[in-house]
Amino acid sequence: MSVRLRSTRAAAVAVASLLVLGGGAQALAAPGGDLSHTTVLHHRGHLPSSYTIPGDRTYPEGIARQQGTPYFYVGSTSDGTIYRGDVHQSATRVFLPGGQDGRVSVAGMKTDRAGRLIVAGGATGKVFVYDTGTRALLHVFDTGRSDVFLNDVALAPNGDAYISDSVHPALWRITAAQLTSTTVRQPLRVGVDLSRSPMVYNDGFNGNGLVVTGNGRYVLLADYNDYAFYRIDLRTHQVRPIDLGGAKGVSGDGLLRGDTLTAVTELDHPDGQISVLKLSHDYTRAKLVRTVHGHGMHSPSTAAFDGRDLLIVNFQFQIADPKLPFNVVRVHAR
Repeated sequence: MSVRLRSTRAAAVAVASLLVLGGGAQALAAPGGDLSHTTVLHHRGHLPSSYTIPGDRTYPEGIARQQGTPYFYVGSTSDGTIYRGDVHQSATRVFLPGGQDGRVSVAGMKTDRAGRLIVAGGATGKVFVYDTGTRALLHVFDTGRSDVFLNDVALAPNGDAYISDSVHPALWRITAAQLTSTTVRQPLRVGVDLSRSPMVYNDGFNGNGLVVTGNGRYVLLADYNDYAFYRIDLRTHQVRPIDLGGAKGVSGDGLLRGDTLTAVTELDHPDGQISVLKLSHDYTRAKLVRTVHGHGMHSPSTAAFDGRDLLIVNFQFQIADPKLPFNVVRVHAR
């Protein structure tokens, strides 16, 4: 979730959650080869440069690209509606109405190889899991806390899911066994306690976008407040800051391909910023390769890979008179 939030904006997001990205796309250079998935699309042909999302108060934030299908999913922070898009069609449609199952707001989301849609529920303190084939609710994982904001989801090679928390110092974990069980309602447990780590949680939003490295050893977690990234060792629970080599203004959600981290943010950049960083072999250092602005972005929140392209969500959070329609924009990569 890439939202410019300090203390006042964090409060606004919490309230919102309880009320609950014409013409060809531009080019962005980026290496190929997703670590965890390979996109399988047949007859891609000419793909739309923009995908519209219904509603004038939708404020879409998270996105998940379902591999092996033409579908992607986008969620509303204002009422919890989840929309499904087809990469070949320019309009998205309601997939799951808002309010169902206590899902009154949604943030980050991912789909796994089994066709499950895993959705972070923001200030609800819950993670919702759905079958994308039948729309059936499979699981509700509940922290049982009100002092949380479950922000984003990352999947590990072994099938475990990790969830960032923006206001409570914890990295939450759902095991592969829990996801395959028949029990619907289950507790959401802490995977790594961050309360005494180098990642200091201050007022506002802290834990944000996250990725699991291809070897399954580390989570790379963005600290939105401090323009920082941290490497979390999932075996030892050691937390180390990632040296960004002096790069400034790098924050937001992260996507990992090989040794390249692509971070999307609107911090200080209403037209959006994509930062591409090259990581060291141990993920403790990163070098900023390039930044990209514009290309149809408008206060974006996050992105998903679609082959060599990025699908970028235009969130427009806290813009009272948002540019309509809300949309997802396609940025070509080569």
